[in-house]
Amino acid sequence: MKWQNYGEILKEVLQLEGSPVAVTYTDEPASNGSSKEYAVCGAIAAARRGEVINLNAANCTCPGGSGHIGLAPRPPEAFNKLKRFLVEGEKLRGTYAAFWRSGNLSSSRPPLGLGRYVVFSPLEKAALKPDLVLFVVNAGTASRLLELANYEPGTPIGVELTGSTCATAITIPLATGKINLSLIDTSSRKLVPEFKAEDLIFTVPYFRLHLLVESIPHCTAGTAEMGMSFDEVMRQP
Repeated sequence: MKWQNYGEILKEVLQLEGSPVAVTYTDEPASNGSSKEYAVCGAIAAARRGEVINLNAANCTCPGGSGHIGLAPRPPEAFNKLKRFLVEGEKLRGTYAAFWRSGNLSSSRPPLGLGRYVVFSPLEKAALKPDLVLFVVNAGTASRLLELANYEPGTPIGVELTGSTCATAITIPLATGKINLSLIDTSSRKLVPEFKAEDLIFTVPYFRLHLLVESIPHCTAGTAEMGMSFDEVMRQP
């Protein structure tokens, strides 16, 4: 399957630590997946290191994450609890109004009913066609991914940084069909200590991935050599 080939190519060219993560919405679990319990951010980390996870409403351990990625509806009382937790518990929002604005103005629209399962797989082992591909990388590698993704389109890429890890890494790029960047929120970093301080998540909708891969031999962010130096250009009449 070509996405599995993409996984092997990207791991080698970018010298990734771990695998790109395929995320697929489906009504049937992946045959090679497990039903181990994870939060969404934990499932991303597990798939990066080689596991295949069939996440659903029953085995997702984070109610907030389950709601963000559309595995379970959010009852009204959940809004009130989350509001108090973020303002009075984690203290990540200063007021209830700030909490409301951050959700109301976001592109994050939970895809409730899109699939009974969200499957997280290493891209090179993914049995199902991905909807999204996530790269847990440092800023240097994210810069290379950005140049590769924009080699042919050349259009400005805007990202939406505000929100939880599951919203910025999954829900927003799924809803918009655009590349997005997640800084991996402080809660996820506490829950999944294997995320390094320099890590972030660069998400590419799968239908855009072929442009990124096809640019590798032509772009110096991939494997292409420089055609001429800056000094050579400046010396030309």
